Amino acid sequence: VYTDGFLMVFGDVLRVMMVIGTMFMVNKELSYIVLLMLPLMYLITRFFQKKLKVSFSTERNLTSVQNSFVQERLAGMSIIQVFNRQKAEFDKFDKINIELKNALLKTVFYFSLFFPVVDLLASLFIGTILVYAGYNVINGKEVGAGDIIAFIQFISLLVRPLRQIADRFNNIQRGLVGAERVLKIMNEEENLTPNKGTIKKESLEGKIEFRNVKFAYDEKQQVLKGINFTVNPGETVAIVGATGAGKSTIISLITRLYDITDGQILVDDTDIYDYELYHYRSQIGVVLQDVFLFQESIAENLTLGNKNITLDEIKKAAEEIEVNDFIEKLPNGYHFIVSERGSSISLGQRQLLSFLRAYLVNPKILILDEATSSIDHESEKLIQKATEKITKNRTSIIIAHRLSTIEKADKIIVMHQGKIVEIGTHQELLSKGGYYTTLNKNQTKEN
Repeated sequence: VYTDGFLMVFGDVLRVMMVIGTMFMVNKELSYIVLLMLPLMYLITRFFQKKLKVSFSTERNLTSVQNSFVQERLAGMSIIQVFNRQKAEFDKFDKINIELKNALLKTVFYFSLFFPVVDLLASLFIGTILVYAGYNVINGKEVGAGDIIAFIQFISLLVRPLRQIADRFNNIQRGLVGAERVLKIMNEEENLTPNKGTIKKESLEGKIEFRNVKFAYDEKQQVLKGINFTVNPGETVAIVGATGAGKSTIISLITRLYDITDGQILVDDTDIYDYELYHYRSQIGVVLQDVFLFQESIAENLTLGNKNITLDEIKKAAEEIEVNDFIEKLPNGYHFIVSERGSSISLGQRQLLSFLRAYLVNPKILILDEATSSIDHESEKLIQKATEKITKNRTSIIIAHRLSTIEKADKIIVMHQGKIVEIGTHQELLSKGGYYTTLNKNQTKEN
Protein backbone atom coordinates (compact mmCIF):
# COMPACT_ATOMS: atom_id res chain seq x y z
CA VAL A 1 0.00 0.00 0.00
CA TYR A 2 2.74 2.47 1.01
CA THR A 3 4.82 1.56 -2.09
CA ASP A 4 1.84 2.18 -4.38
CA GLY A 5 1.18 5.51 -2.67
CA PHE A 6 4.80 6.60 -3.04
CA LEU A 7 4.81 5.70 -6.74
CA MET A 8 1.59 7.65 -7.28
CA VAL A 9 3.05 10.75 -5.58
CA PHE A 10 6.28 10.42 -7.56
CA GLY A 11 4.29 10.11 -10.79
CA ASP A 12 2.21 13.19 -9.94
CA VAL A 13 5.32 15.30 -9.19
CA LEU A 14 6.96 14.16 -12.44
CA ARG A 15 3.79 15.00 -14.37
CA VAL A 16 3.64 18.52 -12.89
CA MET A 17 7.32 19.18 -13.76
CA MET A 18 6.80 18.00 -17.34
CA VAL A 19 3.70 20.20 -17.75
CA ILE A 20 5.54 23.28 -16.40
CA GLY A 21 8.52 22.64 -18.69
CA THR A 22 6.24 22.27 -21.71
CA MET A 23 4.38 25.49 -20.81
CA PHE A 24 7.59 27.54 -20.84
CA MET A 25 8.49 26.07 -24.21
CA VAL A 26 5.11 27.18 -25.61
CA ASN A 27 4.66 30.65 -24.03
CA LYS A 28 6.71 32.14 -21.18
CA GLU A 29 4.31 35.01 -20.35
CA LEU A 30 1.29 32.72 -20.00
CA SER A 31 3.44 30.28 -18.03
CA TYR A 32 4.18 32.92 -15.39
CA ILE A 33 0.44 33.59 -15.01
CA VAL A 34 -0.22 29.88 -14.51
CA LEU A 35 2.67 29.58 -12.03
CA LEU A 36 0.92 32.18 -9.86
CA MET A 37 -1.83 29.58 -9.45
CA LEU A 38 0.45 26.99 -7.86
CA PRO A 39 1.07 28.78 -4.50
CA LEU A 40 -2.67 29.38 -4.17
CA MET A 41 -3.34 25.74 -5.01
CA TYR A 42 -0.77 24.70 -2.41
CA LEU A 43 -2.29 26.92 0.31
CA ILE A 44 -5.81 25.65 -0.42
CA THR A 45 -4.63 22.04 -0.46
CA ARG A 46 -2.70 22.46 2.81
CA PHE A 47 -5.72 24.04 4.47
CA PHE A 48 -8.02 21.17 3.53
CA GLN A 49 -5.28 18.62 4.23
CA LYS A 50 -5.02 19.79 7.84
CA LYS A 51 -8.78 19.75 8.26
CA LEU A 52 -9.07 16.29 6.71
CA LYS A 53 -6.19 14.94 8.80
CA VAL A 54 -8.02 15.88 11.99
CA SER A 55 -11.29 14.58 10.59
CA PHE A 56 -9.78 11.26 9.46
CA SER A 57 -8.03 10.82 12.82
CA THR A 58 -11.27 11.43 14.72
CA GLU A 59 -13.10 9.06 12.39
CA ARG A 60 -10.53 6.27 12.84
CA ASN A 61 -10.47 6.65 16.63
CA LEU A 62 -14.25 6.60 16.88
CA THR A 63 -14.44 3.60 14.53
CA SER A 64 -11.98 1.77 16.80
CA VAL A 65 -14.01 2.72 19.88
CA GLN A 66 -17.22 1.59 18.18
CA ASN A 67 -15.75 -1.75 17.07
CA SER A 68 -14.30 -2.44 20.51
CA PHE A 69 -17.60 -1.47 22.17
CA VAL A 70 -19.69 -3.72 19.93
CA GLN A 71 -17.25 -6.64 20.25
CA GLU A 72 -17.30 -6.41 24.06
CA ARG A 73 -21.08 -6.08 24.26
CA LEU A 74 -21.70 -9.02 21.95
CA ALA A 75 -19.29 -11.14 24.01
CA GLY A 76 -20.94 -10.04 27.27
CA MET A 77 -24.52 -10.11 25.96
CA SER A 78 -25.74 -12.62 28.55
CA ILE A 79 -24.61 -10.32 31.39
CA ILE A 80 -26.28 -7.32 29.74
CA GLN A 81 -29.53 -9.25 29.30
CA VAL A 82 -29.86 -10.80 32.75
CA PHE A 83 -29.09 -7.45 34.42
CA ASN A 84 -31.55 -5.62 32.14
CA ARG A 85 -28.94 -3.19 30.82
CA GLN A 86 -29.89 -3.39 27.12
CA LYS A 87 -31.23 0.16 26.95
CA ALA A 88 -28.30 1.64 28.89
CA GLU A 89 -25.78 -0.09 26.63
CA PHE A 90 -27.69 0.84 23.49
CA ASP A 91 -27.72 4.49 24.64
CA LYS A 92 -23.92 4.31 24.99
CA PHE A 93 -23.65 2.83 21.50
CA ASP A 94 -26.00 5.48 20.15
CA LYS A 95 -23.79 8.23 21.59
CA ILE A 96 -20.65 6.72 20.01
CA ASN A 97 -22.50 6.23 16.72
CA ILE A 98 -23.71 9.85 16.63
CA GLU A 99 -20.15 11.09 17.23
CA LEU A 100 -18.89 8.83 14.42
CA LYS A 101 -21.66 10.00 12.09
CA ASN A 102 -20.76 13.64 12.78
CA ALA A 103 -17.08 12.91 12.07
CA LEU A 104 -18.00 11.21 8.78
CA LEU A 105 -20.26 14.11 7.79
CA LYS A 106 -17.46 16.57 8.54
CA THR A 107 -15.12 14.58 6.28
CA VAL A 108 -17.71 14.52 3.50
CA PHE A 109 -18.26 18.26 3.97
CA TYR A 110 -14.57 19.06 3.49
CA PHE A 111 -14.40 16.85 0.40
CA SER A 112 -17.54 18.43 -1.07
CA LEU A 113 -16.08 21.90 -0.48
CA PHE A 114 -12.53 21.14 -1.64
CA PHE A 115 -13.29 20.15 -5.23
CA PRO A 116 -15.53 23.13 -6.09
CA VAL A 117 -12.89 25.50 -4.64
CA VAL A 118 -10.16 23.89 -6.78
CA ASP A 119 -12.40 24.01 -9.87
CA LEU A 120 -13.25 27.65 -9.14
CA LEU A 121 -9.56 28.56 -8.86
CA ALA A 122 -8.77 26.75 -12.12
CA SER A 123 -11.64 28.57 -13.85
CA LEU A 124 -10.41 31.92 -12.51
CA PHE A 125 -6.96 31.34 -14.00
CA ILE A 126 -8.42 30.24 -17.32
CA GLY A 127 -10.40 33.47 -17.25
CA THR A 128 -7.23 35.40 -16.39
CA ILE A 129 -5.45 33.89 -19.41
CA LEU A 130 -8.35 34.85 -21.69
CA VAL A 131 -8.41 38.40 -20.29
CA TYR A 132 -4.64 38.69 -20.72
CA ALA A 133 -4.86 37.41 -24.29
CA GLY A 134 -7.68 39.86 -25.06
CA TYR A 135 -5.72 42.74 -23.55
CA ASN A 136 -2.72 41.89 -25.75
CA VAL A 137 -4.88 41.72 -28.88
CA ILE A 138 -6.36 45.17 -28.11
CA ASN A 139 -2.84 46.56 -27.71
CA GLY A 140 -1.69 45.06 -30.98
CA LYS A 141 0.19 42.09 -29.53
CA GLU A 142 -0.90 38.83 -31.05
CA VAL A 143 -1.48 35.71 -28.89
CA GLY A 144 -2.02 32.49 -30.80
CA ALA A 145 -5.35 30.68 -30.35
CA GLY A 146 -3.38 27.43 -30.14
CA ASP A 147 -1.42 28.76 -27.17
CA ILE A 148 -4.62 29.68 -25.31
CA ILE A 149 -6.17 26.25 -25.93
CA ALA A 150 -2.91 24.56 -24.90
CA PHE A 151 -2.75 26.50 -21.61
CA ILE A 152 -6.35 25.67 -20.77
CA GLN A 153 -5.29 22.02 -21.08
CA PHE A 154 -2.13 22.65 -19.04
CA ILE A 155 -4.22 24.04 -16.16
CA SER A 156 -6.39 20.91 -16.24
CA LEU A 157 -3.27 18.72 -16.16
CA LEU A 158 -1.95 20.60 -13.11
CA VAL A 159 -5.25 20.33 -11.23
CA ARG A 160 -5.79 16.64 -11.95
CA PRO A 161 -3.18 15.26 -9.45
CA LEU A 162 -4.97 17.05 -6.64
CA ARG A 163 -8.10 15.11 -7.46
CA GLN A 164 -6.37 11.85 -6.52
CA ILE A 165 -7.46 12.56 -2.98
CA ALA A 166 -10.97 11.64 -4.11
CA ASP A 167 -10.01 7.99 -3.59
CA ARG A 168 -10.31 8.59 0.13
CA PHE A 169 -14.00 9.12 -0.32
CA ASN A 170 -14.37 5.44 -1.17
CA ASN A 171 -12.97 4.56 2.27
CA ILE A 172 -15.68 6.66 3.87
CA GLN A 173 -18.32 4.87 1.84
CA ARG A 174 -16.95 1.52 3.03
CA GLY A 175 -17.05 2.80 6.60
CA LEU A 176 -20.68 3.79 6.21
CA VAL A 177 -21.53 0.31 4.94
CA GLY A 178 -19.76 -1.20 7.98
CA ALA A 179 -21.69 1.11 10.31
CA GLU A 180 -24.97 0.00 8.74
CA ARG A 181 -24.05 -3.66 9.38
CA VAL A 182 -23.27 -2.89 13.03
CA LEU A 183 -26.60 -1.08 13.42
CA LYS A 184 -28.41 -4.04 11.90
CA ILE A 185 -26.87 -6.39 14.51
CA MET A 186 -27.61 -4.01 17.39
CA ASN A 187 -31.23 -3.59 16.30
CA GLU A 188 -31.96 -7.32 16.20
CA GLU A 189 -34.38 -8.48 18.87
CA GLU A 190 -33.62 -11.28 21.32
CA ASN A 191 -34.38 -14.75 20.01
CA LEU A 192 -37.32 -15.20 22.36
CA THR A 193 -41.07 -15.63 22.21
CA PRO A 194 -42.58 -12.12 22.10
CA ASN A 195 -42.91 -10.89 25.68
CA LYS A 196 -46.66 -10.77 26.24
CA GLY A 197 -46.38 -10.95 30.02
CA THR A 198 -47.79 -8.04 31.98
CA ILE A 199 -47.40 -9.12 35.62
CA LYS A 200 -45.06 -6.89 37.63
CA LYS A 201 -44.88 -8.44 41.06
CA GLU A 202 -43.29 -5.93 43.41
CA SER A 203 -41.21 -8.51 45.25
CA LEU A 204 -40.84 -12.16 44.31
CA GLU A 205 -40.89 -14.70 47.13
CA GLY A 206 -38.49 -16.92 45.20
CA LYS A 207 -40.34 -20.20 44.74
CA ILE A 208 -39.20 -21.94 41.52
CA GLU A 209 -40.88 -24.98 39.99
CA PHE A 210 -39.97 -26.96 36.87
CA ARG A 211 -42.78 -29.11 35.48
CA ASN A 212 -41.72 -31.67 32.88
CA VAL A 213 -39.44 -29.11 31.21
CA LYS A 214 -37.83 -30.10 27.92
CA PHE A 215 -35.35 -28.12 25.88
CA ALA A 216 -33.33 -28.61 22.69
CA TYR A 217 -31.03 -26.22 20.88
CA ASP A 218 -31.94 -28.08 17.69
CA GLU A 219 -34.22 -30.96 16.73
CA LYS A 220 -31.42 -33.55 16.73
CA GLN A 221 -30.29 -33.37 20.34
CA GLN A 222 -32.48 -32.79 23.38
CA VAL A 223 -30.59 -31.17 26.27
CA LEU A 224 -33.27 -31.43 28.97
CA LYS A 225 -35.55 -34.46 28.98
CA GLY A 226 -38.53 -33.82 31.23
CA ILE A 227 -37.11 -32.01 34.29
CA ASN A 228 -39.17 -31.78 37.49
CA PHE A 229 -38.08 -30.07 40.73
CA THR A 230 -39.15 -27.40 43.21
CA VAL A 231 -37.08 -24.78 45.02
CA ASN A 232 -38.84 -23.24 48.01
CA PRO A 233 -38.42 -19.54 48.96
CA GLY A 234 -35.11 -18.92 50.75
CA GLU A 235 -33.66 -22.35 49.93
CA THR A 236 -30.14 -22.88 48.64
CA VAL A 237 -30.24 -25.59 45.99
CA ALA A 238 -27.20 -26.97 44.19
CA ILE A 239 -27.27 -28.60 40.76
CA VAL A 240 -24.40 -30.97 39.96
CA GLY A 241 -23.45 -33.33 37.17
CA ALA A 242 -20.88 -33.99 34.50
CA THR A 243 -20.17 -31.52 31.70
CA GLY A 244 -23.06 -31.47 29.24
CA ALA A 245 -25.61 -32.76 31.74
CA GLY A 246 -27.79 -29.66 31.23
CA LYS A 247 -26.97 -27.69 34.39
CA SER A 248 -26.22 -24.34 32.75
CA THR A 249 -29.20 -24.74 30.43
CA ILE A 250 -31.50 -24.68 33.47
CA ILE A 251 -30.03 -21.29 34.40
CA SER A 252 -30.55 -19.96 30.86
CA LEU A 253 -34.20 -21.02 31.00
CA ILE A 254 -34.86 -19.46 34.42
CA THR A 255 -33.37 -16.15 33.27
CA ARG A 256 -35.22 -16.44 29.94
CA LEU A 257 -32.12 -16.28 27.80
CA TYR A 258 -33.77 -19.19 25.96
CA ASP A 259 -37.34 -20.42 25.68
CA ILE A 260 -38.34 -23.90 26.79
CA THR A 261 -39.32 -26.44 24.13
CA ASP A 262 -42.04 -28.02 26.26
CA GLY A 263 -43.30 -28.07 29.84
CA GLN A 264 -43.67 -25.18 32.27
CA ILE A 265 -41.51 -23.09 34.60
CA LEU A 266 -43.27 -21.38 37.49
CA VAL A 267 -41.96 -18.67 39.79
CA ASP A 268 -44.19 -18.03 42.81
CA ASP A 269 -46.78 -20.33 41.19
CA THR A 270 -46.95 -18.08 38.10
CA ASP A 271 -45.71 -19.05 34.64
CA ILE A 272 -42.53 -17.04 33.94
CA TYR A 273 -43.96 -16.05 30.54
CA ASP A 274 -46.76 -14.19 32.32
CA TYR A 275 -44.25 -11.84 33.95
CA GLU A 276 -43.11 -8.66 32.23
CA LEU A 277 -39.58 -9.64 31.15
CA TYR A 278 -37.68 -6.53 32.24
CA HIS A 279 -39.34 -6.48 35.66
CA TYR A 280 -38.84 -10.23 36.09
CA ARG A 281 -35.13 -10.13 35.31
CA SER A 282 -34.61 -7.14 37.60
CA GLN A 283 -35.23 -9.47 40.57
CA ILE A 284 -32.65 -12.07 39.53
CA GLY A 285 -28.92 -11.83 40.27
CA VAL A 286 -26.48 -13.91 38.23
CA VAL A 287 -22.83 -14.91 38.73
CA LEU A 288 -21.45 -16.72 35.69
CA GLN A 289 -18.38 -18.95 35.58
CA ASP A 290 -16.77 -16.90 32.82
CA VAL A 291 -16.89 -13.52 34.53
CA PHE A 292 -17.20 -10.81 31.90
CA LEU A 293 -15.88 -7.35 32.74
CA PHE A 294 -16.07 -4.42 30.35
CA GLN A 295 -13.20 -2.05 29.62
CA GLU A 296 -14.55 0.50 32.10
CA SER A 297 -14.02 1.42 35.75
CA ILE A 298 -14.68 -1.05 38.58
CA ALA A 299 -17.69 1.03 39.64
CA GLU A 300 -19.15 1.07 36.12
CA ASN A 301 -18.70 -2.70 35.83
CA LEU A 302 -20.56 -3.16 39.10
CA THR A 303 -23.52 -0.91 38.27
CA LEU A 304 -23.61 -1.61 34.51
CA GLY A 305 -24.76 1.96 33.94
CA ASN A 306 -27.48 1.91 36.62
CA LYS A 307 -27.34 5.50 37.89
CA ASN A 308 -29.64 4.66 40.81
CA ILE A 309 -26.74 2.85 42.54
CA THR A 310 -24.40 5.32 44.27
CA LEU A 311 -20.72 4.83 45.07
CA ASP A 312 -21.52 4.83 48.79
CA GLU A 313 -23.99 1.98 48.25
CA ILE A 314 -21.36 0.06 46.29
CA LYS A 315 -18.81 0.46 49.09
CA LYS A 316 -21.33 -0.56 51.75
CA ALA A 317 -22.25 -3.72 49.82
CA ALA A 318 -18.56 -4.48 49.22
CA GLU A 319 -17.84 -4.25 52.96
CA GLU A 320 -20.77 -6.57 53.73
CA ILE A 321 -19.35 -9.38 51.60
CA GLU A 322 -15.72 -8.49 52.44
CA VAL A 323 -14.45 -7.47 49.00
CA ASN A 324 -13.90 -3.76 49.72
CA ASP A 325 -10.28 -4.22 50.84
CA PHE A 326 -8.93 -5.60 47.56
CA ILE A 327 -10.81 -2.96 45.52
CA GLU A 328 -9.44 -0.09 47.61
CA LYS A 329 -5.89 -1.44 47.12
CA LEU A 330 -6.19 -1.13 43.34
CA PRO A 331 -4.81 2.05 41.72
CA ASN A 332 -7.66 4.62 41.93
CA GLY A 333 -9.79 2.08 43.81
CA TYR A 334 -13.33 1.93 42.44
CA HIS A 335 -12.26 4.16 39.52
CA PHE A 336 -9.59 1.67 38.38
CA ILE A 337 -10.06 1.02 34.66
CA VAL A 338 -10.28 -2.69 33.92
CA SER A 339 -8.37 -3.85 30.85
CA GLU A 340 -10.07 -5.85 28.10
CA ARG A 341 -12.16 -8.72 29.55
CA GLY A 342 -10.72 -8.00 33.02
CA SER A 343 -7.24 -9.36 32.31
CA SER A 344 -5.61 -6.76 34.61
CA ILE A 345 -6.98 -8.45 37.75
CA SER A 346 -6.86 -12.06 38.92
CA LEU A 347 -9.55 -14.64 38.21
CA GLY A 348 -10.47 -14.80 41.90
CA GLN A 349 -10.86 -11.01 42.04
CA ARG A 350 -13.05 -11.08 38.94
CA GLN A 351 -15.26 -13.68 40.61
CA LEU A 352 -15.56 -11.53 43.73
CA LEU A 353 -16.54 -8.52 41.60
CA SER A 354 -19.15 -10.67 39.90
CA PHE A 355 -20.53 -11.62 43.33
CA LEU A 356 -20.70 -7.95 44.30
CA ARG A 357 -22.40 -7.03 41.02
CA ALA A 358 -25.13 -9.59 41.68
CA TYR A 359 -25.42 -8.59 45.35
CA LEU A 360 -25.91 -4.90 44.46
CA VAL A 361 -29.23 -5.53 42.71
CA ASN A 362 -30.53 -7.17 45.94
CA PRO A 363 -32.03 -10.08 44.00
CA LYS A 364 -34.86 -12.26 45.25
CA ILE A 365 -33.40 -15.13 43.24
CA LEU A 366 -29.63 -15.61 43.08
CA ILE A 367 -27.92 -17.84 40.52
CA LEU A 368 -24.27 -18.91 40.80
CA ASP A 369 -23.29 -20.72 37.63
CA GLU A 370 -20.13 -22.78 38.31
CA ALA A 371 -18.63 -19.81 40.14
CA THR A 372 -15.84 -21.77 41.83
CA SER A 373 -14.86 -24.25 39.14
CA SER A 374 -11.61 -22.67 37.97
CA ILE A 375 -9.94 -20.74 40.79
CA ASP A 376 -7.23 -21.48 43.35
CA HIS A 377 -7.97 -22.85 46.82
CA GLU A 378 -7.32 -19.54 48.63
CA SER A 379 -9.68 -17.62 46.35
CA GLU A 380 -12.24 -20.38 46.75
CA LYS A 381 -12.29 -19.83 50.53
CA LEU A 382 -12.92 -16.10 50.07
CA ILE A 383 -15.67 -16.80 47.57
CA GLN A 384 -17.19 -19.42 49.86
CA LYS A 385 -17.48 -16.81 52.62
CA ALA A 386 -19.06 -14.36 50.19
CA THR A 387 -21.42 -17.08 48.96
CA GLU A 388 -22.70 -17.75 52.47
CA LYS A 389 -23.46 -14.06 52.94
CA ILE A 390 -25.15 -13.32 49.62
CA THR A 391 -27.28 -16.49 49.63
CA LYS A 392 -28.67 -15.76 53.09
CA ASN A 393 -32.45 -15.15 53.14
CA ARG A 394 -32.90 -15.49 49.38
CA THR A 395 -33.60 -18.32 46.95
CA SER A 396 -30.25 -19.44 45.58
CA ILE A 397 -29.30 -21.90 42.87
CA ILE A 398 -25.65 -22.96 42.75
CA ILE A 399 -23.96 -24.91 39.98
CA ALA A 400 -20.46 -26.11 40.88
CA HIS A 401 -17.94 -28.76 39.91
CA ARG A 402 -16.35 -28.76 43.36
CA LEU A 403 -18.77 -30.71 45.53
CA SER A 404 -17.04 -29.46 48.68
CA THR A 405 -18.55 -26.02 48.07
CA ILE A 406 -22.16 -27.21 48.20
CA GLU A 407 -22.15 -29.54 51.21
CA LYS A 408 -24.30 -27.06 53.18
CA ALA A 409 -26.94 -26.73 50.45
CA ASP A 410 -30.55 -27.41 51.53
CA LYS A 411 -31.00 -29.63 48.51
CA ILE A 412 -28.74 -31.06 45.80
CA ILE A 413 -30.12 -31.97 42.38
CA VAL A 414 -27.96 -34.52 40.54
CA MET A 415 -28.19 -34.53 36.74
CA HIS A 416 -26.96 -36.97 34.13
CA GLN A 417 -27.47 -36.71 30.37
CA GLY A 418 -30.33 -34.20 30.61
CA LYS A 419 -32.24 -35.99 33.38
CA ILE A 420 -32.47 -35.69 37.16
CA VAL A 421 -31.19 -38.93 38.66
CA GLU A 422 -31.07 -38.00 42.37
CA ILE A 423 -32.30 -35.31 44.78
CA GLY A 424 -31.37 -34.88 48.45
CA THR A 425 -28.94 -33.33 50.93
CA HIS A 426 -25.21 -34.05 50.79
CA GLN A 427 -25.41 -36.69 53.50
CA GLU A 428 -28.60 -38.26 52.13
CA LEU A 429 -27.06 -38.66 48.68
CA LEU A 430 -23.82 -40.13 50.05
CA SER A 431 -25.80 -42.66 52.08
CA LYS A 432 -27.60 -43.82 48.92
CA GLY A 433 -24.32 -44.75 47.25
CA GLY A 434 -25.59 -43.66 43.83
CA TYR A 435 -24.33 -41.39 41.06
CA TYR A 436 -23.58 -38.51 43.45
CA THR A 437 -21.36 -40.80 45.51
CA THR A 438 -19.49 -41.76 42.34
CA LEU A 439 -18.96 -38.09 41.46
CA ASN A 440 -17.75 -37.39 44.98
CA LYS A 441 -15.28 -40.30 44.96
CA ASN A 442 -13.90 -39.33 41.55
CA GLN A 443 -13.36 -35.77 42.71
CA THR A 444 -11.69 -36.90 45.92
CA LYS A 445 -9.22 -38.99 43.87
CA GLU A 446 -8.46 -36.02 41.59
CA ASN A 447 -7.72 -33.81 44.60
